[in-house]
Amino acid sequence: MHRWDVALSFAGEQRTYVEKVASSLRLRGIRVFYDDFEKVSIWGKDLYEHLDYVYRVAARYCVLFISEDYARKVWTTHERRSAQARALEENGEYVLPVRFDRVELQGLRPTLGYIDLRDIAPERLAEMIAEKVGTPLRRDYLPPVPVKLFEAMRVTVEDERRIVSSIAENFMQSLRRMTIDERVLIAEIFLVGCKAEMPENIHASLDLIRRDLGISPVETLETIKGLQSVGFKLMNSNVSENHDEDDIVAIAWRDRTAYESEGAAEFAMLRSTEVAYSMLQLGHALCLEHSRVAVTNLDFSTLG
Repeated sequence: MHRWDVALSFAGEQRTYVEKVASSLRLRGIRVFYDDFEKVSIWGKDLYEHLDYVYRVAARYCVLFISEDYARKVWTTHERRSAQARALEENGEYVLPVRFDRVELQGLRPTLGYIDLRDIAPERLAEMIAEKVGTPLRRDYLPPVPVKLFEAMRVTVEDERRIVSSIAENFMQSLRRMTIDERVLIAEIFLVGCKAEMPENIHASLDLIRRDLGISPVETLETIKGLQSVGFKLMNSNVSENHDEDDIVAIAWRDRTAYESEGAAEFAMLRSTEVAYSMLQLGHALCLEHSRVAVTNLDFSTLG
C-alpha cells in the first residue's frame, strides 16, 4: 500500500501552477505529495533520505514538471533520479512527465509519452492525473468540498454550504460510532424505502429488510432504538404486534451539534435527515451492493 497516489516533482519557479494542481487533486480525494502540504511531517527529517523514499518508494506515480529551471536544480535532479530508479526497477508506467518547455533531461528518453502544459490549465491536468490514478479505495473518507452533495441538495449560498459540510461531517461521526451491521441496516432503510416521500419521510418495509438482510422485525426495531445516542430516532410506534408484512419502519436522523447561530441551528434541524439521505444516495454508486460497501468502509469519495 503506497502512502501517496502521486508525488509531484517541480522547480520552485513553477510553484503557482503546481500548487493549483495539487489543491485540485486533494479536493478529488487523491493522496498527493506536495511539499507545502507536508511542512510538519518533513520538519526535522533528513531531506536527502526522505525525498528519496518519497520519489522512489512511497507513491504510485510521480509527475515530473519539466522546465529549464527543473533541469538545473540540485534537488529536482535528486528527486528525478530517485523516480527513474523506481521506474527502472519496475519497468512500468511510474514516471509521468509534463513539460513547460522542450528542455532535455539526462536519463529521460525522448520516446517517453508526455503532456505539453502550454495549453493545459492546472485543473485540467489534475483531471488527467486523477484519471490515470483511478478511483482509489477509501476508508473513513469525506471529501473536503462535497460538491455533488451541494448539488443534490440544491444549496448554492456559501453559508448554507458550510452548514451542509458540517452536518455531513457530523453524520460521518455518527456512522463511525456504529457497528458495520448497524450502518448496513440504516443504509438499507434509506435506500430501499418508499421513494415518494423521501427524504422527508424515511420509511421501509420491515419484511423487505428481513428478506434482504436476514434481520427480524423485532431486531430491526430494537437496533434503531439503540441508535438514539448517535442521532437516529424511530418515528413510528404503530407497528403491529405480529409484525405483518405490511408493517413499515420510519426513522429520522438529527444533527445534535450545538451551532452558534440561530439560523445554522434551524437549518440543521430542518435538513439534517436530508443531508444523511443525500450522502447515502450519492455514495451508493448506482446499486445497493455498492452502497453497503461504501457505508461499510465509510467511503464517500463519490460526493466530491
